[in-house]
Amino acid sequence: MEKYIFISGKSKFYSLLFFSLFTITCLSGIASASTTISIIPTSQSVEEGQNFAVSFYLDPDRPVAGIQFDLSYDSELVKVVQVSEGEFLRQDGALVWFNPGQIESSNGRIDSVYGLILDKTSVTEPEDFVVIHMKAGNVSGISSLELSNVVVSDTQGQIIPIDVVNGSVTIVSDTASSTKSKTSDKDDYGAGGISTTSGSYEEFEIIEKSSRSVYLGSQVSYQFDKPENPIMYINYESLTNAGNVVATIEVLKQTSLLVSSPPPGIVYKDVNIWLGKPGYSTESNMKDAVIGFRVDRSWLEENQISDSSVMMYRYDQDLWVPLSTKKINESSSDVSFEAETSGFSPFAIVGESSDDITGKTEVDDTPAEDESLDQNAAFILCLSMLLLLFARRH
Repeated sequence: MEKYIFISGKSKFYSLLFFSLFTITCLSGIASASTTISIIPTSQSVEEGQNFAVSFYLDPDRPVAGIQFDLSYDSELVKVVQVSEGEFLRQDGALVWFNPGQIESSNGRIDSVYGLILDKTSVTEPEDFVVIHMKAGNVSGISSLELSNVVVSDTQGQIIPIDVVNGSVTIVSDTASSTKSKTSDKDDYGAGGISTTSGSYEEFEIIEKSSRSVYLGSQVSYQFDKPENPIMYINYESLTNAGNVVATIEVLKQTSLLVSSPPPGIVYKDVNIWLGKPGYSTESNMKDAVIGFRVDRSWLEENQISDSSVMMYRYDQDLWVPLSTKKINESSSDVSFEAETSGFSPFAIVGESSDDITGKTEVDDTPAEDESLDQNAAFILCLSMLLLLFARRH
């Protein structure tokens, strides 16, 4: 009997030892997890009605092949305009299946955003997985941006331990007299019906990024060399120490979903240009910013467009604003231009056909011709009256 008790106690000892080792191993695995998905910036302030963006930045500690997440936000304070794929999964030219998720506008959610590398490659360098463009409402307050159902996996489909860093956005009134205010609270949502719609998202021809270390007084120059990208460079003088700043060019297949109307003229390319994190690209942080771009000569000829009419427009404050644009070079294949800008947002490269320019010229000249004819007729009438009077006297 004593021997049986001894064996039972020994079994309990080994069971306890095994459980302890297992628990320590699991906890060690969790503690050592350094793959992080973060909302960048973690906090920011925007004015009522202002467009802004947040990125979902993944910093892996091992190869990654798939990601998914849901996002919740306060639909009374912000609305989602579009969900765009970042460059994380495509860094090495992998074949990627990306789903922008379902935007539940009235419920303040984006469900089932995911991306998956379809071949056997994986990525290990940190980069933005998703960029979400949003617009602040007309009510001030603080909206949390909370990730849930976050899963990161490797090429074998094994789940990778992660750390999640959520974010928030503060909506501030653009007038001192504003008294409307609301703090984000999930319990404030009513029990009414929820309208679920599929979120629209931009379709890109190409996305190209360039990174530079930016310091006070430095002359910053970003160069872009992909042939599908009409943007050649971005130059400016830095007015602050900003550290590493990424410039992103999104060449679109259609007019940007961030604008409310198409640009004027005949459009060559629609382009979103983002510089740094939201709130960075302002006149307080930079000066003398210029954008170099090129236009295919074949497009000019096919559309009967003179290179003197080519101009870059920037969408700012709900308006398409023409930028000071000049031709700087030309070759047998394209014509190069440079435009001055005070910020970065959606842009459009446009031109006018020769017929439109000729039509405007003819319309402008007509009043001058009519005025000349009127003057001649008056002169002839006066001369005729003088001759008639002279004839009667003689």
